[in-house]
Amino acid sequence: MTKENIEIKFNRIGIVWGIILILVGIIAPIIINVQNFGIYNLLFSSIRNNDKSELIIAAFRLVILNSIRGLPHYLGTFLIAESIDVSMKEKKVPHVRGAVAVIIIPLVYVVIQQIHDIRYDLGIPASIIIFSIVLLEKLNFSTVNIFKKSAIIILLLMGVQWMDIIPELSTFKFGRGETSQDIKNIANFIHCSQVLTMTAVMFFVIFTVSALLIIKLVSDEHKLIVTTEENKRVQSELAEARIKALEARNYIEIKNLVHDLKTPLTAMQALVSVVELMEQDKKKLSYLSRIEGSIDKLSEMISEILYEEKKNVINTDELIQFVLSQVSPLPYAEKIKYENTAKESKIFVNKIRVSRAIVNALDNAYNAIDKKNGSISISVYAMGRQVFINIKDNGIGIEEKTIPKIWNIGFSTKKSTGLGMSFIQNVVKKHKGYVGIDSEPNKGTCVKIILPEVIDYEQCKNISH
Repeated sequence: MTKENIEIKFNRIGIVWGIILILVGIIAPIIINVQNFGIYNLLFSSIRNNDKSELIIAAFRLVILNSIRGLPHYLGTFLIAESIDVSMKEKKVPHVRGAVAVIIIPLVYVVIQQIHDIRYDLGIPASIIIFSIVLLEKLNFSTVNIFKKSAIIILLLMGVQWMDIIPELSTFKFGRGETSQDIKNIANFIHCSQVLTMTAVMFFVIFTVSALLIIKLVSDEHKLIVTTEENKRVQSELAEARIKALEARNYIEIKNLVHDLKTPLTAMQALVSVVELMEQDKKKLSYLSRIEGSIDKLSEMISEILYEEKKNVINTDELIQFVLSQVSPLPYAEKIKYENTAKESKIFVNKIRVSRAIVNALDNAYNAIDKKNGSISISVYAMGRQVFINIKDNGIGIEEKTIPKIWNIGFSTKKSTGLGMSFIQNVVKKHKGYVGIDSEPNKGTCVKIILPEVIDYEQCKNISH
């Protein structure tokens, strides 16, 4: 959701689970209450028998009861806060997630009181849990599993609940709930306040220290993941830079080499023209004309290699026949089946670069098929003022999750340079076309190249721009 410079992102799954947990927390008092846990039976028995152990068990049951009842809405609030991200002018707005926790938990307490007529004390323990949620959101362990962060909430909740049982903390507004006060009063009555305090402090320390240890482990894990991802990004950028430098160097060398070919071709053209002026024999003139035509075609091809923007109008059959002539010496030439229902359809292309893109697709297809029984097909058709060139194989295919990666420079599953697919995409884009892939593991792959069909010369101008 966006409005002007404010952008709000939601993780719907997290919000849905958060709402479900909060609803469970609201319903929980019907099923989970002091009667079902037998807390007052133990308290009455401890008074009758002056039994300190029964009082401690009653206190333990109360902590478990409060933790179970509180966990759903605390965890639900945490999940909802995790699932909301607010940005203003591309900068994250701070404290929004914390504000969500501060708002939701008191509202849940009010709803529970209205429905069940049970007053949950929104005192210091509840405030500590809310503060812990705010702190966890502030730390923003975005890479860490949600279950590990939930474990922190659970341990903190268990630890804080023991603070409600400590008699000495009553003056600081701890343990203002009815059952908590009853436990502390009975402890005073049977003279075991000190035992109750020591037990509560011991469990508080155990659960709180455990939560802090997990926070430390989670923090270290987050830093490790972030560092690892950053290293991967840097390595990827370095690899891409090396590949681009290699491409640039190779391109310059090839460009210089091809440019040098222009000189002897120009001399050949001049000499053929001179010989034509001097020759009278019609048969020899015919041969000279064919030689001149071949030199012109070779000169045009060199221009297309030198200048990417150099394009000519050709029909689809001429392009594919040129491709087939290039791959004719290769071992997979005999495996290629060619079908074209749009042989006369015109396209405005740099024939050298587009043919190289198709050859790259054919190379990939050959690498994917079984060398004995595999097959490769090139099918061409026209539809809706577009020309479709499909290169299909019956090879090993590509997993769906891998397909987006194949366009990245340097990505390869065959230990090659990883330039093939990125080159195809680059060439097709520069011809105002589209390239896509349909693939299924063990069934094959189809590379689809779509180019604009030329209807008139004015359209060529639009395509070139």
